Amino acid sequence: MNTSLYIHIPFCKHRCHYCDFITTAGREVDIPGYVDALIKEIRIANNNNSKIIIHSIYFGGGTPSLISLNGYKRILSAISETFKLTEDCEISLEANPGTINYDYLLGLRKIGLNRISIGVQSTDSFDLKRLDRIHDIQDVISSVTDARRAGFDNLNLDLIFGLPWQDLESWRNSLQRAIDLRPDHFSLYSLIIEEGTALYRWHQKGLIEPQDQDLQADMYELAMEMLNNEGYEHYEISNWARVKPGKDFRCRHNLQYWLNDPYVGVGAGAQGYYAHQRLVNTPNLTDYLLRMREDDVESTAFPQTPATISTEFVDLETCMNDEMMLGLRLIQQGVSTTRFAERYQVSLEDKFGPELDRLIGLGLLAWVGEGENKRIRLTHHGILVANQVFMVFV
Repeated sequence: MNTSLYIHIPFCKHRCHYCDFITTAGREVDIPGYVDALIKEIRIANNNNSKIIIHSIYFGGGTPSLISLNGYKRILSAISETFKLTEDCEISLEANPGTINYDYLLGLRKIGLNRISIGVQSTDSFDLKRLDRIHDIQDVISSVTDARRAGFDNLNLDLIFGLPWQDLESWRNSLQRAIDLRPDHFSLYSLIIEEGTALYRWHQKGLIEPQDQDLQADMYELAMEMLNNEGYEHYEISNWARVKPGKDFRCRHNLQYWLNDPYVGVGAGAQGYYAHQRLVNTPNLTDYLLRMREDDVESTAFPQTPATISTEFVDLETCMNDEMMLGLRLIQQGVSTTRFAERYQVSLEDKFGPELDRLIGLGLLAWVGEGENKRIRLTHHGILVANQVFMVFV
């Protein structure tokens, strides 16, 4: 089975008003040491009995585009020495407008990266200011133009909707401007006001209120309609891929998560799922650097590393529940009866018959296909209340 590799880059120029991710601002001085620590942690996979086959690599953050080209050369060299990469390995990097230019992107392309994910969040000037983003609309246009010129033919844009001050028309305009940039993939996320963020403090002071849920649903349905009309396939609850003959623009790395397949996590705050274990690294940057500096790599039993602070064995029951919660996020594909039976040696109907019948009766799930292609997936109504469906399998 192919495995994926996730590498977390926790550095940012500053923390945006909505952000609760594992990031740290103003510590760029630690980047060289962090690259050394990543390389050390990557090489622990050499302690595995055989070389792991990797078919996707994802640099997430934070702001991965703050790492130098030389840093990525060293990291990719360590990866290629440690793992066996497939010939068509998808190598993605998250980047923020205002932190990239043509020369940097060209350098990334030359050393092997082949997918870029640009954190646009909005194409509305007011939104960007309220979210405290460091970029403006021109930076967005320049980033996309430079990425195309540098040879990236697989480009994603991230956008957020459901902002407290946003109405349906401003969301329509923001999304349309992004569509006009002709990316190959969209990831759209509904804003959640998380504790510890500036938006949360504003909310506590009564300055803003979370967006009306019905309006959020209208925004989501509008996005589905607009992107469908533009030829994008809605393949996962929050993700759309351009349809082009002979080219699959679905994010292979994220499909790994939704298919409940194994992945190795490296870096501060990274999570992994390998050999029936869920592993979590320390989220604290200083702690991560100390752990990777002091411990003896040679004595570490992979998939654990000196950075690991939590390891949980995933039993069969939990794994089957996870298969449903994750697989049902796949809008078209859903959960395959054939794949489920092959993986767990029990039929989907025998394992979850009553739950499936109830959700089908509520109009939230439906069977599609026949024989080996038979699968269960969300209905249109089910997509709009997907979290309620997922809770059945917790």
